Amino acid sequence: MSDGPSCVDLFCGAGGFSLGFEYAGFDILVASDYHETAGKTYQANFDHPFLQADISNLADDVQPLLDKGEFSTGDVDVLVGGPPCKGFSITGSQNEDDARNTLFRRYIDVLEALKPDAIIIENVPGVKSIKDGAYVDEIISRTRDLGYNTRMLELNSANYGVPQRRERVFFIGYRDSHPVSRPRRTHITDTGQQRLGSVSETRSCQTVEEAMSDLAFLGIGESSTEYMDIPHSDYQRLMRKNHSGSLYNHTAPNHGTRVQERFEAMEPGDSMDDLPEKLQTSKYTLHRLRPDQPSPTITTLPEDLVHYSRNRIPTVREMARLQSFPDWFKFEGPRTTGGNRRDESLPQYSQVGNAVPPIMAEALARHVRATLEGDDPAKAAEERLDRLDPS
Repeated sequence: MSDGPSCVDLFCGAGGFSLGFEYAGFDILVASDYHETAGKTYQANFDHPFLQADISNLADDVQPLLDKGEFSTGDVDVLVGGPPCKGFSITGSQNEDDARNTLFRRYIDVLEALKPDAIIIENVPGVKSIKDGAYVDEIISRTRDLGYNTRMLELNSANYGVPQRRERVFFIGYRDSHPVSRPRRTHITDTGQQRLGSVSETRSCQTVEEAMSDLAFLGIGESSTEYMDIPHSDYQRLMRKNHSGSLYNHTAPNHGTRVQERFEAMEPGDSMDDLPEKLQTSKYTLHRLRPDQPSPTITTLPEDLVHYSRNRIPTVREMARLQSFPDWFKFEGPRTTGGNRRDESLPQYSQVGNAVPPIMAEALARHVRATLEGDDPAKAAEERLDRLDPS
């Protein structure tokens, strides 16, 4: 335990929120998730307590959380969580009756019991359109009824140093009437943008090539536990910092001839519609990464993306790079599973795709900490840029 502020992480998954909050100096009192596979990954990478539990049970009785983390109600500075968003996603059916759409209510029940000083709820932008915004209204009204000044912010991870244009909504609330403001953006995603906020140094966004070109040595069906190339960017040096052991989770799928032909016909930036009709499928989305841009949003479906220079999908490690997980972070469980088994087994690709990017989480954590402690948010952004320096 350090002397930093405290955090509890619900729906923690692999631990993107937790890692970002650790970067910002928080003590994670306890983290919890329903999935056994997520728990294996979480416990392989963190030293603090993990509780495998159904949020519905915790909403009825938070004592297991208190016992596991050895803390009391009122001890929590920030409660974070990303309730499963399958029913809200624009890439899915947007089923208003999906049971997962109500899990945010269980989060709020736990919030009521723990009484943290601040809250963060993460979800996909599609949550805004479900039932004409009723879910958004309910989150804000229920948390305000509990004494929190809550607002919804729409943030793009690329503006905070993640090599991915991942747009998400974050509900942020403070119990003591602190104003809710946007974390200072530090990276420009458009060359026409003006310098952002009052941060003294604004950087260009991280690109796919800057994120993972040192891992591009794998061909189809190949695997490696060793680096075969040196880092070529500051971002790659940052991802490899403090890691001198084996290269984890770097196995390329063994695609069939037809799939390889389809991928070979795609130029960087192409999608399914750009392919000759004979190579098209009914798949909803397929996109070949552009090396000179951040990636589109990483999902739980690895076959959505094609590597920019290899005729294969990215490996779990390459996806993790696009999500800003460092190379020492090891994902456990099956690499991938198909069909309906994916949601229940939560393979490595799904763990990566579901996560809040740690560098995005860090931006939120430093900003919320500065707000709670009365510090300058611009200083928090500067401190984050300092940490992103790999030297």
